[in-house]
Amino acid sequence: MAFTEPEAKVLGALSNLDSSQALTVRQLCRATTLPETSIHRALLRLSRTGLAMGTLQGPARWRCTNRGRLAITRPVYREYAGTRP
Repeated sequence: MAFTEPEAKVLGALSNLDSSQALTVRQLCRATTLPETSIHRALLRLSRTGLAMGTLQGPARWRCTNRGRLAITRPVYREYAGTRP
């Protein structure tokens, strides 16, 4: 699956977290410098494909799945894997 730039940025930011950590949409906006609408669209697609998942706690927080961590390590996305929250 090819990622759009916002998807790669969001997945890159989430993949840098420990598996127990998660970020809100607002935190992802700061980490990626993307607008909220782009973050929401990216999270929707990433969650539908099993690469990211929302937590059950409020406010909604998002984390990367193991499958997502593997996907973002592909050489074509290397520049996005370093996105820090």
